[in-house]
Amino acid sequence: MTQSALMSLDEILETAFEIFAEMAPDNLEYDDLAAYESHFEEDGGAIVVEVGSDWPEHVGPDINLAHCAEVQIGMAKEGALADVFLRMLLSRDPEKKFCHLLWKRSPTQLH
Repeated sequence: MTQSALMSLDEILETAFEIFAEMAPDNLEYDDLAAYESHFEEDGGAIVVEVGSDWPEHVGPDINLAHCAEVQIGMAKEGALADVFLRMLLSRDPEKKFCHLLWKRSPTQLH
């Protein structure tokens, strides 16, 4: 596979937002979801960051992290994400679709 065959970062962000919108109501605390929905236009955001070194412990060693992107979605403050609601690992290879989600959880929630 060549680098040009990988999904662009814009495509990754679009996919991440679609997944987030579908799954957030079932996975976020009520207050976080309400804050995101009411302030999305002004303060909501997503960024692609360097793939975290902790992903193998969540997804196992068989995932090729070189062909993945990590997206973080949350609320921004002063140009940076201040409250991350979701870390998402997505395959950039359209032939090998893969996604793993790490949701923000309250300290009292049992997960």
